[in-house]
Amino acid sequence: MPEAPPIPLPRMARPDPPRYDLWPEAMRSAWRLSGALVPCGPGVRGLGWPETPRVRLTAIAAWLRGGRIASHLTAAWVWGAARDPGDPLQASQLPGRRRPPEAVPGLRIYDLRGAGPESHDFGGLAVTTPPRTVLDLLYDPSGFGAREAIACRLLLRLTEDGGAEISRRIETHRRPHARLARERFAALAGSPARVRQPPLMR
Repeated sequence: MPEAPPIPLPRMARPDPPRYDLWPEAMRSAWRLSGALVPCGPGVRGLGWPETPRVRLTAIAAWLRGGRIASHLTAAWVWGAARDPGDPLQASQLPGRRRPPEAVPGLRIYDLRGAGPESHDFGGLAVTTPPRTVLDLLYDPSGFGAREAIACRLLLRLTEDGGAEISRRIETHRRPHARLARERFAALAGSPARVRQPPLMR
């Protein structure tokens, strides 16, 4: 009689990193002084938590309250495609949520339209998907330098179609600064990426 196949073990759910931004300041400071908390962008992570998108996003949770999601260069950092999240951090306001009446220190806020399926949720915190992050960087009129170009090339490696969908969207969707995005994307496609993938990209 043939042996029965082994019963697959259930996959363990990944625990969410602790929300250190909700801790009392005194406790957070004491843990930092003891070395149990280490810098992660402008926030902190537990010493035993490796830098992953989930951990990076949790580290900047304090800036993502009120219906905001990480976007642009900050999102690229969350995905491991940028060395730092930028200063100020960049986030987009979800549709239907009001912007704060006053500026949030250390944060630049964009308006986000139609991003329901274009964001990824990690434990109640969200970041734009790699393809949407590339589009946001390509369309951003405030600047597109070497670090944005590198981030786009690395993010394109995380897309299933290698950027074909991004090219199609640039050509067919109506959005301000389309010519700028088209020129930037053509420059990315025309120059081979000689950038090694960061060791922390996961």
